[in-house]
Amino acid sequence: MPSHQLSLAQRLGINYYRTKIKMLNSVSTQAAAKATLDIFTKPYANTRKKDTPLFKHAKRFFFHSEGTQLMGYHFTSDKPAGKKLLIIHGFAGSCRAFEKFITPSLKKGYDVYTFDAPAHGLSHGKRLNALMYREAILEMMKLHGPFDAYIGHSLGGLSLMLALEQMPHPVAPKAVLIAPATESTTAADNFFSMLQLPAEIRTAFEKLIEDMKSQPLSWYSVSRVLPIVAANILWVHDEDDPTTPIKDVWPVAEIKPPNVQFHFTRGLGHSKIYRENEVKKLVVDFL
Repeated sequence: MPSHQLSLAQRLGINYYRTKIKMLNSVSTQAAAKATLDIFTKPYANTRKKDTPLFKHAKRFFFHSEGTQLMGYHFTSDKPAGKKLLIIHGFAGSCRAFEKFITPSLKKGYDVYTFDAPAHGLSHGKRLNALMYREAILEMMKLHGPFDAYIGHSLGGLSLMLALEQMPHPVAPKAVLIAPATESTTAADNFFSMLQLPAEIRTAFEKLIEDMKSQPLSWYSVSRVLPIVAANILWVHDEDDPTTPIKDVWPVAEIKPPNVQFHFTRGLGHSKIYRENEVKKLVVDFL
């Protein structure tokens, strides 16, 4: 995020973390890389929002993923058609932010499921990364699936694709990707640029990630997974998105994958895009 868009509090926070990491680096690059990864996966906003009236009428349930207790919600359609939809929010977001998709989907006959990611909302935990999120989605698939359709935003979109790679469906589901975190390398580029960290920390940072699951940072990529996943996909992205930049999407769009419909907007950025009524209608019609 450009510095002129940051509040004073955010800039002070960046300065604090930058100083802390550089001090650690003077002693141990490995320690500095660990601290960087810890900050990279820490939600930067308080997502513990109160339930809205709609959410208060949902069936609430707890489930566990990798030992962490998570909060889930189930909305039952009055016009059941035997279909299930799972909504997956983004990093530092909330499942409540996607409320406007729930009622129209219920009217379409979908039973709707959603949940708070680890370290978000009413779920436990302190950190979130794509692997943790993937495992939570896989657990939801095992407990309440198979799902007929999915909506995933930002990190939720990337994690959804990683989960679909792991668990093929008997019938190809519909998947809506709204501003997905297309390339994790880009997210790291932006993060390191914002904190102005030296190259040796980036090298150690990527080594830490690779050691976690024997996969490089570039493996966490929607572009990599897309040819593998059997799903009918609607990909919605804003050309002015500063968080998941459009430059990562163009190479995929130019290939014109036969199972993907692209819809591009302008001026909606990363979060306003899923609040836009035109986008909501597009998504619900696709479902």
